[in-house]
Amino acid sequence: GFTSNGQGNDVTIFDLKTSKPTGSVKTGANPDSIIYEPVTHRVFTFNGSSKDSTVFDAKTGEVISASLPLGGKPEFCQVDGKGHVYVNIEDKNEIVEINAKDATVSKRYPIAPCDSPSGMARDPKKNVLFSVCDGKVMIVSDPATGKVLATPAIGEGPDGVAFDDGYAFSANGKDGNITMVGETAPGKW
Repeated sequence: GFTSNGQGNDVTIFDLKTSKPTGSVKTGANPDSIIYEPVTHRVFTFNGSSKDSTVFDAKTGEVISASLPLGGKPEFCQVDGKGHVYVNIEDKNEIVEINAKDATVSKRYPIAPCDSPSGMARDPKKNVLFSVCDGKVMIVSDPATGKVLATPAIGEGPDGVAFDDGYAFSANGKDGNITMVGETAPGKW
């Protein structure tokens, strides 16, 4: 297992059976979101203060890229199981796609009218992303085309979003509620 340690600027590697630490990896400044990419068996940390990603081999802990520049402050991320990693860029209102094999940014696209995207979820069947944003809006986007598909209304102060059984669930901290978003007809959310 892997945990990002924002104040320590590192990742703790631990044994899943015993929960005991087995190693660590230095990262960029203030690692927050962290994800395992299953095709390449790599771990990606998204470092808010240094605006980059640290990429390392999950089995050996060997650093592949100490600082992959992202062009803005990364927030939450997802993988598609096909070698791509997606991350919201909070201060640029966009999504960056990373080619996990090459550890390079392969695409970026705007998600207007989103402001400050935080949480991100993914529908694995339709390969669409859900980004929750300030201003009471969720962005449904297609990472293959880089297009915004829909902008359903959600509650105020979202941070987290999850996807399950055909629905995206936005946790709206300021309103203290959850918004459930589903596709009511093809392309209509």
